[in-house]
Amino acid sequence: MNMFEECQAPRLTDGDDWFDDVWQRSAKLNCYGDEFDDIASRLGIEPVESDARREILQAEIDAVIFHAYEFDRTETKFILDDFHKVRSPRVMTDEYFDLVLEQFDELAP
Repeated sequence: MNMFEECQAPRLTDGDDWFDDVWQRSAKLNCYGDEFDDIASRLGIEPVESDARREILQAEIDAVIFHAYEFDRTETKFILDDFHKVRSPRVMTDEYFDLVLEQFDELAP
């Protein structure tokens, strides 16, 4: 908990800019499957199971976080271009980072 409290992540709470954008997309990614039907229903969200749509939602969340940090497009592109690409369950490819930047532009206020 100490590490979480000391991290520099924006602490979004209800009413903050971008709060709804993050929680709704996150819920759609995480509340799928029969065991989460009740939670999804109470939240009023439609879970997403399609891999293609899930990738877009994850890119949207990443883009929203850049906005929450108040990065502009140039700073966002610099970070994405400089980010170390790794092999992992969450694909960090040039194509994915291009998708994040595209979502950043679409979600710009």
